[in-house]
Amino acid sequence: MKFLLFFLTFLAIDCSNTDDIVSQEVEKKALETLAKEIKAIADTSICSSEFTCEHVGFGSKPCGGNWEYLVYSTSIDVVDFLAKVKTYNELEKKYNTKYGMMSDCMVVSPPNKIICEIGKCKAIYN
Repeated sequence: MKFLLFFLTFLAIDCSNTDDIVSQEVEKKALETLAKEIKAIADTSICSSEFTCEHVGFGSKPCGGNWEYLVYSTSIDVVDFLAKVKTYNELEKKYNTKYGMMSDCMVVSPPNKIICEIGKCKAIYN
């Protein structure tokens, strides 16, 4: 009887862990999808004398700070774009905390300068 109780307890714990793994994978996939959407929007932006180049911190490292900086121009719907970036950063921060994620703690600096080259914004790092 004790074995049966132990076995049922093990199954309950094992199923719980499986549910956690599935949940984590679903959340990770949702973050990846949103990241691709955000980067695609940034990639569609164009620069010219009419549209200026900007940058925004993207992602949330478990140690703090951003993973990278995205460059974009004002040719896109900037308000919507920045709202998506903010949402992504907040969701990734929650994901990191929830699942105890780790990363290097290197500080990623923003670009020193952003130039417009052949209609595309390009980050310059010195």
